[in-house]
Amino acid sequence: MPDEASRDESVAGVVIDTDVYSALYTDPERASRRGMAVEQWREVLQGTQVLISFQTRAEVMAGMQIGNWGESRKVAAMAKLDSAPTIPADIDVIRSYADLTAACRLIGHALQAKIHSADRWVAASALAKGLPLLSGDRVYRDTPGLRLLG
Repeated sequence: MPDEASRDESVAGVVIDTDVYSALYTDPERASRRGMAVEQWREVLQGTQVLISFQTRAEVMAGMQIGNWGESRKVAAMAKLDSAPTIPADIDVIRSYADLTAACRLIGHALQAKIHSADRWVAASALAKGLPLLSGDRVYRDTPGLRLLG
């Protein structure tokens, strides 16, 4: 079972999942209208270094193309992405992904499913760097070794 960390001043950084990133930085008004915990996430993250996985960066960039965003909106979104420290797919992240995939499969955790491969990369990024993860996605609950923030 993950260590459900509360707001903790000793947390040096927090990895945020793509849903949180999109809600906070892409369209917070829309996210709030859809019932996402935008204000609570802002509170949790206040004063904390926010990091994203390379996977989140890729998903946001793909979303810009799929959504056929205008040039000024793309430029603003890329500036925001570029200001977010991004965890690369280094050897530690790759090892964490392999370990996490195997562990989830062995215990029958939902994160093992092919549809959640992007979520596994985000979780593996947090695990590899020893950081907690903030997400609105329930698939991360009970992920072996993963600390959830929120």
